[in-house]
Amino acid sequence: MIKRKEKAMEGQRSFFQDPANRQWWIDQLLSLRENPQNFESLAFRLYDFQRKHCPAYKTLTETIANRLSSWKEIPAIPQELFKKETIFCYTIEQAAGHYLTSGTTSGIQGRHYFLDPLIYKAVSLQGANEAAIPIHRACLHFLTESPNENPHSSLSAMFSFWAESNPFPSYFWIQNKTFCIDPFIQKLNLDISAGRNVGICGTAFSFVLLMEKHPKSLPLPQGSFILETGGMKGKHKEIDKKEFYQKLSSYFGITQDCIFSEYGMTELSSQAYSKGTDGTFLVPPWAKVLVIDPRTEKECQVGQKGLVRWIDLANVDSVLCIQTLDIAIKTQEGFYLIGRSNHAPPRGCSLSIEEIAFFENTHR
Repeated sequence: MIKRKEKAMEGQRSFFQDPANRQWWIDQLLSLRENPQNFESLAFRLYDFQRKHCPAYKTLTETIANRLSSWKEIPAIPQELFKKETIFCYTIEQAAGHYLTSGTTSGIQGRHYFLDPLIYKAVSLQGANEAAIPIHRACLHFLTESPNENPHSSLSAMFSFWAESNPFPSYFWIQNKTFCIDPFIQKLNLDISAGRNVGICGTAFSFVLLMEKHPKSLPLPQGSFILETGGMKGKHKEIDKKEFYQKLSSYFGITQDCIFSEYGMTELSSQAYSKGTDGTFLVPPWAKVLVIDPRTEKECQVGQKGLVRWIDLANVDSVLCIQTLDIAIKTQEGFYLIGRSNHAPPRGCSLSIEEIAFFENTHR
């Protein structure tokens, strides 16, 4: 009897190990735009799988009823648990790789393991398309490291997926922990002179560093865009978002509605995007964000402030529901991100670029 049960459990575990099933899951996720009613059944299916096969999640959900009345009731793992436990449905030996959180402030890095990067690649590309970011109509300049330089960066991986699918040239401008500003400026000026559409994507502090090191403006051709990520708060500097976007708009000669903001994290596979200074963050059809009142654990009403909770159906190998310490206001269509809770350490990709800037200033 025990052997039969173990065999059945192993059969369930192997479902997402089958490449055909992983492709089927990708197809299901990408079809949710046309079939949003399927979100809940897919969420329950993934939840049922993960609570049986992810040890940390199994422990958390042991006291939860087998049947939930809504996907909103799916229990969340605290984001910080990725720094303390292995959040993975398989053995580490089976992982094809992992992404690391920044760990800049605490020195402890969380790990997000995956069996293969194909699901992350699919949703990274389609997520940008859902947000109408013209990644396929511009020469892309990434103010980050490439995956060769930093193989455990989820941001570098996402940008590399964009580069692979882009018919125009793409470049990564952080090499050997150094932001190669002069070569970047030279290549960018060639693109500008030729009238090519340009997309410049990087962390918030990479743009700050660029504008500090090269104060002369760089007006981009019409049809160009900027994408920033990583948040406004860090160890050494803080930037007001409205002031920051005004500077970006003036420096690059583009309107603020050509500036996108990406909100994601290493522990997730999906991203939210906003457009312009006052943009509401929206998520793709295979993800949901709840703004939770930490005092009641209930979902906030429109206009109320709470903590961001993600339900990400692309997170097949770890857990689909993650509770963050990011603060947001619930809006009619999505959420407006405020920042990080005062009780939580700063996080995000911008901290990495700050380290690079610090390295440059102290190792000349």
